[in-house]
Amino acid sequence: MLIAAEIPWLEQISPLAAELVQTLASLAPAASESALLAAALAVEAVAEGHVCVDLGRWAGRQYAGFPLPFLAQWQTELQASGLIAKPGDFAPLVLEERRLYLARYWRFETQLAADLLARAEPLPVETTLLRKSLDDLFGPPAAHHIDWQKAAAAAAVLNRLTVISGGPGTGKTTTVVKLLAALTLLQPDIRIALAAPTGKAAARMVEAIRLAKVKLPLDMLQLATLPDTAQTLHRLLGARPDSPSFRHDRENPLPYDTLVVDEASMIDLALLTRLVAALPPTARLILLGDKDQLASVEAGAAFADLCAGTGVSAAAAKRLAMATGMPIPPQPGQSRMGDSVVLLRHSYRFDTNSGIGALARAANAGNSEAALNLLDTGHADLGWHPGHFADHAEALADHVATALQPYWQAVTTADPVTAFQQFGRFRLLTAHRDGEAGVSGLNRLVEARLVKRRGREAWYAGRPVLITANDYGLRLYNGDIGIALQTAEGLRVYFERDGDFAAFAPQRLPPHETAYAMTVHKSQGSEFDTVALVLPDSDSPVLTRNLVYTALTRARRRAEIWGPATVLAKALATATRRDSGLADRLRISNPS
Repeated sequence: MLIAAEIPWLEQISPLAAELVQTLASLAPAASESALLAAALAVEAVAEGHVCVDLGRWAGRQYAGFPLPFLAQWQTELQASGLIAKPGDFAPLVLEERRLYLARYWRFETQLAADLLARAEPLPVETTLLRKSLDDLFGPPAAHHIDWQKAAAAAAVLNRLTVISGGPGTGKTTTVVKLLAALTLLQPDIRIALAAPTGKAAARMVEAIRLAKVKLPLDMLQLATLPDTAQTLHRLLGARPDSPSFRHDRENPLPYDTLVVDEASMIDLALLTRLVAALPPTARLILLGDKDQLASVEAGAAFADLCAGTGVSAAAAKRLAMATGMPIPPQPGQSRMGDSVVLLRHSYRFDTNSGIGALARAANAGNSEAALNLLDTGHADLGWHPGHFADHAEALADHVATALQPYWQAVTTADPVTAFQQFGRFRLLTAHRDGEAGVSGLNRLVEARLVKRRGREAWYAGRPVLITANDYGLRLYNGDIGIALQTAEGLRVYFERDGDFAAFAPQRLPPHETAYAMTVHKSQGSEFDTVALVLPDSDSPVLTRNLVYTALTRARRRAEIWGPATVLAKALATATRRDSGLADRLRISNPS
């Protein structure tokens, strides 16, 4: 019998993993050390964003100073440990071949896969009427040309589940606005909801839709039927304070016929599982995102898993062709989700001469040689500052001061519209929160240069802040950006809200931090005229090609990279890996 207090490696693992191991050791006295270590690895894996732990990657190695057995022996010890659930039973762990899950995440993954496959089927739609609507909105089909925006809109109307993935400038917003118009033309009383993972992403979605819908060939009454408000997923589902459950679930579903979710790559496995379960079985679900962006901060990379093994069956290709008038060729795929997934391929923002576009493509492909050549060659929309942080800290501070000068001028007017417009023109991005080249260090650097004339007060006019925790009472959410401005009542922090602004006294704000610099993860759902990505002096596990790609594609006009070439090259050679079984659960078992 193994006594928890006698386990020598407990101090080598995280406190959460150690607490679980001690509990399991007392509940399952027959469990071997390697079985308990496997449980610790499962906890650590979730903390690192994985849904499960791939035992094959650890078998025969050491963990926390303890030698792990080879895979077959390890699986045998786990099965004999009393920790593994059998069908119909409950246990803390689930073992599926090489994958070991915490039972909670195994339930999330299996439930989501089952719900998605049940939803991934066509709807009865009159294709003649749909084609007329799409031709009016997108224009008549051109010979020998496939308009993938039009194909995506048709798929979203024809299917109960549609996943639309595209990089920056591929027209996701245009596609959404036109498919919403097609839906309302076919069904005037349709109930549609728009949502996004963060408040900032929801606000951007609303702004983009409002700008795009005025270009539609619709009359005023028809335009008025299109939705133009969006909310966060937590607000949509009805988050409960201090509870993981939501007001809307399978027993109390959402009251909508169609739900459109933007920035879906940011949604973690648990939240997507609850979202799909809360949507009525007859409702459409349309997920928009970029499969190549960073995955969610929490466990899982569900959106990328949904896009894996894409293809279109002969039956689905025929329906799309009838609805669009375009020759949609069947494409054999590896996933039962293939008919539900459409990839937008053409970028309207970055043309063939765009340095940002070329660098983003090189980063996405993991081609560090091509990326460094592009940076060395020089492009008008690219900036390259190789070297360690200490070498260019002063130059970076000067550069930021110059870039933010129009913002500081706007702050003196105390006009929130102008201040937000100017603040959105430039942003420092980084991979880490801590360190000189992290969020904390960069914010200190900027404040030392820009704010030294304003004394050492924590609050001053012009201080930008990022909300780091949801406050449902104030309707302020993790990721929201605020700007402190001087008013007759003193300093007030303004936040964009529903096309207007809400102002709060600084003391009322939920947890927040200064926001001259932000992590690339926090920047998702935002765009800026110029982005400066600051790399640390050495590589780290979070530095991947997906992070660099995500940072670059936040830029509309100019992207800069500050940091060592070796660190950038190592990042581009590293792909983000999220262990899960979702893609396999959606895979066609016998493609032939």
